[in-house]
Amino acid sequence: MKETIASKIRHQSFWAIALTLFMVAYNVSVMPAIMSPLVRELNSSVGSIQGILVVFSLVTASFAPTTENLCRFYGRTRIFGVGLILYGIGIALTSLSPTIGILAISFSLLTGLAATPLISSPWAIAEMIYGGEDEEQTNLVLILASILGGLTGGILGGFIAYNFGWRWAFLPSLSVLILVLRFQRSLPSLTMPIPQPIDWIGGLLSFLGLSSIFVGIGLAAEFGWWVPKREFTIGSLIIPPFAISIVPTLVAVGMILLGFFGFWQRWQARRSRASLFRVGLLRRREFIFGMLAAMLHTLIVTGVQFNLFQFVPIALLLNPFRTAIAIMPYNLTVPIVLVAVVKYLILGNRIAPKYIVCSGICWLAVGIAVLYSSLHPHVSALELMPGLIIMGMGSGLFLSYISVLTFSSASIEDKPQCPGIYNPIQNLGSSLGRGILGTALVFFTSQGIVDSVLEKLGKTLTIVQRVEVIAQLQEMLQTFSREEMRAVFANKVPPSIYPSLQSINLNAANTGIRNSLLIALALTAVCFVFAIGLPKYPYCRSS
Repeated sequence: MKETIASKIRHQSFWAIALTLFMVAYNVSVMPAIMSPLVRELNSSVGSIQGILVVFSLVTASFAPTTENLCRFYGRTRIFGVGLILYGIGIALTSLSPTIGILAISFSLLTGLAATPLISSPWAIAEMIYGGEDEEQTNLVLILASILGGLTGGILGGFIAYNFGWRWAFLPSLSVLILVLRFQRSLPSLTMPIPQPIDWIGGLLSFLGLSSIFVGIGLAAEFGWWVPKREFTIGSLIIPPFAISIVPTLVAVGMILLGFFGFWQRWQARRSRASLFRVGLLRRREFIFGMLAAMLHTLIVTGVQFNLFQFVPIALLLNPFRTAIAIMPYNLTVPIVLVAVVKYLILGNRIAPKYIVCSGICWLAVGIAVLYSSLHPHVSALELMPGLIIMGMGSGLFLSYISVLTFSSASIEDKPQCPGIYNPIQNLGSSLGRGILGTALVFFTSQGIVDSVLEKLGKTLTIVQRVEVIAQLQEMLQTFSREEMRAVFANKVPPSIYPSLQSINLNAANTGIRNSLLIALALTAVCFVFAIGLPKYPYCRSS
């Protein structure tokens, strides 16, 4: 009798890949939860932690093509094992970091590189072992593992950070890592090494191209998207030597390098030489639309949650653990809806999965709108709950079939490569969410503080002066520690304004997060447009 999914889940190999996704999601989610005590102990800033999370996602996305190259040459299981060891070293060093610089290197660079095979390999391994009729339920379990990892990271990590210190918040993930290393021995060598040389040139071009684009986007908050907020210098050399920001320069260089990468891949394919991936996969319209829709969904929910982790402690005066509890309704609703849709209601047999995905985007937009209307300077956790629950319903519906519809457009030969392209793009969405929506929160908050102080003083500034002051305050909010900000406000703000400064900051933060939600709402419309391009049913069914 054919083995059922229930019995397969008991296999150690399945627990190895499921717990790996749980572990990675835990560590990414624990960082916002422990942000306050981490910033205080390392005398850092919220902007620095935001930058560390952004760089982590960028490194993971940039290294993905090269990782797939290494997996095909050395075998996916071997690279997966090496990634686990490096990941453990990175997390251990992160928890022991004495300065913000060492924390950035250990978490963003070392852990980011190690996380690349840990994010893509579980999906590829599951596809090869549990394909066919069990594919939807296997994907469901893996998605739930990621969601529960994120939920645990926020709640358990916040609780540990508040009661024992932020360094101990990484201990649960290290414990899970030990289990994964034990279960990892049972993974079969599914990917046979290919007797072709590694495409180092293609790997270098893709890594440099993606890194240039992603780093450029990551620097936009500090240096400006087009008009430079300040000069980018290396020693005495100003880059670029003309009056535009470094951001479009890096993005343009990255696009050129990716153009060379595409040319190189075609040339390698024509000569039957080693290449990183089949370019034909990127010619499939449904795969591109599904991948971009999923990226935008990740961007929206990651950015909104990141901003809530900054706003809620200020508005509700909560510690990290209680902050995670206040935001928990979203994370708790998503797995409930996922299981109900895929496992029990099996809506895909009654309604076209494409319509379920599109309805999920609509409910996500409704949830953001409800959350927007509920926000005010003295909001309570109970008032946040309806919007978060509706957002969770939307994400649950969206995630139930988005990957199945996206991957179904790939051929049998290309399907193992889908996670290697799809997952890094989701990491890009996560990075952009923190970068775009996080930057919007800081910008509109800075704008609100400056305008309120000027109004109380009865003064006005020219447009140029106002923009400069807002840019300076935005930079300070992203780079100064809390002690440094208090010192600046105490020295720069007139004594008549200082007593009402807390109220000004709270109102400005409320305006900032509301405006960031409007941006998120606009992005849901773009996400819906991409979702329209998905097939009604997975191709294996519609055919």
